[in-house]
Amino acid sequence: MIFIDLFNNPPSPELIAEGKKLTKELMQLPPEQRNDFIDRHADYWGKLKEHYIKLSHGKCWYTETQDIASNYHMDHFRPKKQPKELKKNCGIETATSTEAYWWLAFDWKNYRLAAPVPNTSKHSYFPLKKGTKAIAQGQNIDTEWCGLLDPTDEYDVSLIAFETDGKVYPACTDMNCWDAQRVTLSKRVYNLNYPSLVDKRIELQQICKRKIQKIKNAQKHYAETHSAEFRDMLKDYVRELKAMTKPNAELSAVARNYIRNDPEEFIRNIAG
Repeated sequence: MIFIDLFNNPPSPELIAEGKKLTKELMQLPPEQRNDFIDRHADYWGKLKEHYIKLSHGKCWYTETQDIASNYHMDHFRPKKQPKELKKNCGIETATSTEAYWWLAFDWKNYRLAAPVPNTSKHSYFPLKKGTKAIAQGQNIDTEWCGLLDPTDEYDVSLIAFETDGKVYPACTDMNCWDAQRVTLSKRVYNLNYPSLVDKRIELQQICKRKIQKIKNAQKHYAETHSAEFRDMLKDYVRELKAMTKPNAELSAVARNYIRNDPEEFIRNIAG
């Protein structure tokens, strides 16, 4: 998952105004006409897609991969239609809203750029902490006990860790805390351990491993010889490894996580 500073980088004023106009019209409709109105104006979030793609350097916000041959989807983070109850494959009891978040259907702050795998898997699931209730129209979103990690929340993104098996794990020490449970729920709902994603993470970790070894070898030889050749080689290797942690690099969070787990502090410092 990649952090996207969406709220400080809004789409054009014209598109925001269009969304507000559609929301105003939606508010005036009786409940039985809302879904039809939302469906008839589904082209709205398609107009926003190019801006959202630029914010992530062409990467899915949930998987941090570039699906060049696939069409990205504009996911409604809070479902525009009735949320589905999450029952299988997570081992965590949750609550589900009894109503859709229909008033957010045209709100630009409610969209997340998603590749086909996480978007299809997420569908309209939106689990909440057991015993809590969903927000209602007009209430503060931040008061909701959301069970899914949000890529527009920098804290949420920090809760994910990656092991050498290529899978997603909670970064928390207490595996029973709510934040750890949110990681588990997000793995299930976004399908973050999809086999090809896991394979890609393992491949990237192996690349990091080889580059780190080259850096350590060059550093050792430079310390022994003070040779300009090894110094330049060392700088090049460090530059290559650091490039894997940049915002435009695929799976940069995986690279940073791997580098930060190295026993050598000077290697860990490369991740920033």
